[in-house]
Amino acid sequence: MTESTNQDVFETLPGLRDTSGAPASHDGHGIDEILNVVSQLAAAGIPSCVVGIKALRYYGAAREWDLCVPDDKLEDAQKLLLRDDADEAEYEKATSPPPVPWSLRHTFPCLRLKGYNFYVVLVPSSDYFVDPSQAEHVERSRNGVPYASLVQFARSLLLQQIMPDLADFIDGMDLTFEWGAEHIGFETLQEESVEFWERRNERVKKNGDDFGRLAPQVLEEVWYDRASKEAKSLRIEPMKQGRYFTRWRRFKAPEDPRTRDRPV
Repeated sequence: MTESTNQDVFETLPGLRDTSGAPASHDGHGIDEILNVVSQLAAAGIPSCVVGIKALRYYGAAREWDLCVPDDKLEDAQKLLLRDDADEAEYEKATSPPPVPWSLRHTFPCLRLKGYNFYVVLVPSSDYFVDPSQAEHVERSRNGVPYASLVQFARSLLLQQIMPDLADFIDGMDLTFEWGAEHIGFETLQEESVEFWERRNERVKKNGDDFGRLAPQVLEEVWYDRASKEAKSLRIEPMKQGRYFTRWRRFKAPEDPRTRDRPV
């Protein structure tokens, strides 16, 4: 495929990633690169933490980096990393992720580390219900990467109604209905959900499509339907039965995935 043809492909297929660059650090996982982004933002007074599919991997579910920053710092973060598109900038604008029915992720800035297969999507904290400026909303991995904390990430997935990701998260951490009842605070979260869903749907309306639209849900029921013992058992593939106690957790390796030495 010629260079011009290659470029045409990436312009025609939304969200398709150009993987012709050098591998990112840690066998392509990009730990050093995301720490560099976080460090640059922190030096400029912009707090951030990882959410989305990479956070799922941190919490034990097999998964581009979504970096959550305060809404009023989102534009500053993008300008900082792009250096006004200067030649000396480490990062460049990249094609946005493909749109999916349950998310506004495709509307947020996506950047690529020049010459590398490393991408980061900058997402606003209000759309993820995670505020990286609040200490209780963030925890760091063994490698020092800031992630949305366990409890706040659970709340985030519930409010966003990303059901496959919620199930992956529950299976990755082997969470129970009882854990949710003790830590999530369903009554308060249900009250906060009204404003969250109204704000999300207003953004969807401004975009002129239905991607990311949310409908009211009883959050405690949503959690139970995915965190009950029966629900977790049904998600285990037949070939894994007897060897796994959740879809992602083996009896031979029952420890918390956050404690293992992994590139997260």
